[in-house]
Amino acid sequence: MTAGFCCSSFETPLRPRALFNSYHLPMKTNDERPKAVAYLFVLLIQISGAMLFVWQQLPEFRQIAVNPGEQLPHDTFSDVVTVGILFVMQISFWCRLLYIPIPFRRPNIILNHVFLFLCRLSFIFGSALFSIVVFRHLPELSWEIDIFLAARRGIVLVGCLFALFCTSLEVERLGQACEGDKVGK
Repeated sequence: MTAGFCCSSFETPLRPRALFNSYHLPMKTNDERPKAVAYLFVLLIQISGAMLFVWQQLPEFRQIAVNPGEQLPHDTFSDVVTVGILFVMQISFWCRLLYIPIPFRRPNIILNHVFLFLCRLSFIFGSALFSIVVFRHLPELSWEIDIFLAARRGIVLVGCLFALFCTSLEVERLGQACEGDKVGK
């Protein structure tokens, strides 16, 4: 053996640790965990917003179902809360869509189906609300209603339905990220 060689001719010479780490190991960045945390945070905001919207609108939904055609009284607090939830949900959805990729891309058929089921389930309240307002409540309204209040509430309703749709779309995207091979389907 000559100096500078290792014990056998098949072994590579020892190198300083810094050189070995920089040339032979793939660089692992620690920004995967903050992206996952950011993704889960904005997803939690969207899901919490959807649940708050449903919880907050449930009494009004019941009142419309029981008394179709009767205009709900003006409630400034309820309107401000609803618009606030709408904006927070939309800001978190569009920030996620534009800046935060879905960090979980592992095939898992069970999670795939659970998330896709939750996606479909999450829009049931929005669909029911739209149906009862458009097909049951609006035809019963009389001409003595406050048109401006009804128009404002209609715009907020459409915005909230869109926010619920975006949340269900986000859960669907998460489910698709858990989708495995499409072989055999």
